[in-house]
Amino acid sequence: MPKVRRSQEDRELIRGKILDEALALISEHGFAAFSMRKLASRLGMTATTIYHYYASKDELYLMILTKGFDMLYQRLAEIYETKGDPAGKIRDMVGAYIDFGIHKANYYNIMFTSDAPKYRDYIGTEIEPVAFFEKQTALKLANIASQALEDMDRGEGRFTPEEIRYFVIRLWSTLHGVIALYNSRVLQEVDENASAVIEQVGQDLVDEILSRINASPPEARIPARQGGARR
Repeated sequence: MPKVRRSQEDRELIRGKILDEALALISEHGFAAFSMRKLASRLGMTATTIYHYYASKDELYLMILTKGFDMLYQRLAEIYETKGDPAGKIRDMVGAYIDFGIHKANYYNIMFTSDAPKYRDYIGTEIEPVAFFEKQTALKLANIASQALEDMDRGEGRFTPEEIRYFVIRLWSTLHGVIALYNSRVLQEVDENASAVIEQVGQDLVDEILSRINASPPEARIPARQGGARR
């Protein structure tokens, strides 16, 4: 009896199920311990079947990253496009980032904390195009955050792109620090109201950065870095 071909809808459902289980495995055991054989056992199918949907464990990993970065970007983009007040945009975007980091911790930890391969590790390999697409999706986060901060400048051109990017990196690194502490349950050992601590850190940091952006130069300028910005 000839094999019945699955519909495109069925294939997408299976691809999604495989991706979800791969996310769970990597979250629990790390990328190094992840294998197609373990994934197949968890799904109740053969590794050969999985290869019909994904070429390798690296492709699966990169697709997980791409999905995570896109989900977070879509949240930020919706705020950016619908919120009128520039300062309100930034505050809501920070809140959305914190919410994603805590409630989508399985994605967040792989995206920002996991010691797993990065784009540079795939350069020169067959999977480089997939890794490049993942990197471009991730960079959209930095770009929309930079645009939100540039909007605070109201077209006055007081800040260089390097200065705006510095504010983004400072904001991001601080938020990541408290989210990582929360997700590892270390922050809860230090303060019983850890969620409130994260919220306060976000608010204070936004207030400080916005006050610097609203200040008249040269007070708001950041120190020049030797060698200029690296791209």
